[in-house]
Amino acid sequence: MVWLLGGYMWLFIHRPFEVWPVLGSMQIERGYMLAMIVYWAIAVDKEWTQNRLNLAFLAFGIVMAAAWVFSRHGDLGAPRMEEWLKVAVFYVLVISTVRTDQDLKRLAVLYLSAVALYMAHSLWEYRNGRFQWTMGTARLLGIDITHGDPNTFAATLVYSLPLALAVWRHAQQWWQHGLLAGYTALSVGCILLTSSRSAFVGLVFLLAVVAMMSKHRWVLMLLLALAAPITWQVLPKDRQNRFMTLIDPSFGPENARESAEGRAKGWRDGLRLWRQNPIWGVGPGAFGTETGGGYESHHLYGQVLGELGTLGALAFLGILAAFAANAFEAQRLCAEQPELSESASYSMVLAVSLTIVLMLLMGFGGHNLYRYTWLWFGAFEAIALAWLRQQTEVADEEASDCDPMILDYA
Repeated sequence: MVWLLGGYMWLFIHRPFEVWPVLGSMQIERGYMLAMIVYWAIAVDKEWTQNRLNLAFLAFGIVMAAAWVFSRHGDLGAPRMEEWLKVAVFYVLVISTVRTDQDLKRLAVLYLSAVALYMAHSLWEYRNGRFQWTMGTARLLGIDITHGDPNTFAATLVYSLPLALAVWRHAQQWWQHGLLAGYTALSVGCILLTSSRSAFVGLVFLLAVVAMMSKHRWVLMLLLALAAPITWQVLPKDRQNRFMTLIDPSFGPENARESAEGRAKGWRDGLRLWRQNPIWGVGPGAFGTETGGGYESHHLYGQVLGELGTLGALAFLGILAAFAANAFEAQRLCAEQPELSESASYSMVLAVSLTIVLMLLMGFGGHNLYRYTWLWFGAFEAIALAWLRQQTEVADEEASDCDPMILDYA
């Protein structure tokens, strides 16, 4: 089943049916999902993974559906609702079939492989002249349509890097480390080619966190300090100016300044829509229509309040609380059984936690509320925590069996 799940991840991420129109008419993704569900239903040994994220995602899905039903723009919300439900079905398939530490690691490798193919194909097309000229620079695009705009494509790469680091920690062969090093280098290069400022901030933050968390932190910090100016000088002037607009808008064209101001406007517009529709918001996908600009919010928190209202914000906070509680529980289990801190499952929990922090940080400049990463990485974390719980229970049972029998001679 893990291999089938990996195949679907590739279809969902790379989306060849959007690259080659002839495949689009064949409904490959839908057919693959239906076949996988049938196989799951009749041939797979299923076991439900208990996790607080299950309830959190269910509550969010109910609120999202209600906001869609009560929205004046149900036609705009229908695609968002369908996409989210499709990802939720995949979440159920994963947490009901993947159980072992090894299978979880294999699933993570399959995910990274899917992103690597998607990234390599996109870079090849960029080399052949396919790019988007905006903000005074030629920006790398994803090869697909759904997630291919420069900002979304760059975010996909940034969010995948913590997972690559987790897999690196448990790679055993030199060639595995070589592939992961190449993946990381290629991801960084592609992120810079997208000229996405939010992804650039996320990348810098990620590198700083990884360096600080490493036991070789001083060496890594020195290497980063040496690599940063070299990398900056290698970047073309137009990309340097693009990233400099983060601190000084005068380095870019007028539309770059307007784009940066649009992030703050997304928050203000979200608050305005929330005041007008405090309970349900205006409905998923209706932000641009209600504000009159036709554009997404470019601000996660404005998107939550504006599109899903107070109930949506509470449901979203519930998801964040579940992720945080999972991370703290994993820390507690590893404190009880220190050897678990060397497992792939614990590395997965750390990687997912770091990705969630990145999504919240980059959410100040992007609308990632309905992104598949929440559910997919939530499934990874749920499985990892379930395995850690199981190992702790086994260790406790073994310790109980080994307790010496106390005989009372009185």
